[in-house]
Amino acid sequence: MCPCIILTLTLYYLNCPVKLMPAGAAEPEDQVQIQVLFRPEECNRKSKKGDLINAHYDGFLEKDGSQFYCSRSDKQGHPQWFVLGVGQVIRGLDVGMMDMCAGEKRKVTVPAALAFGQTGKGGAALVPALQVRTSC
Repeated sequence: MCPCIILTLTLYYLNCPVKLMPAGAAEPEDQVQIQVLFRPEECNRKSKKGDLINAHYDGFLEKDGSQFYCSRSDKQGHPQWFVLGVGQVIRGLDVGMMDMCAGEKRKVTVPAALAFGQTGKGGAALVPALQVRTSC
């Protein structure tokens, strides 16, 4: 059995325009805001680049709360598998899911530059709520 981290994700979109970074500004990765909502007392292993991740997630529009994606729906019906930190998901999720403990919950604000840029939801930033369910 391979080592893996299982996450549940909830995605929200904020309607924020993409801003070009002036010279000397922080790197986009530094603009990812991470709020730990719950951290377990024991943490035997944290997620890292190269870990195989299995994630359920729901996507909502911030402005009206409408859902645009659900991995538990009739169409999807299963969690998504990806390798952390290698670009298989948007860069902001790669950054926001690093160093998470099994059972930890986070709210992560991802700037549009690390989400879908001007494509997708029109320059929207993401606010996913993440939870690592298990590590094996």
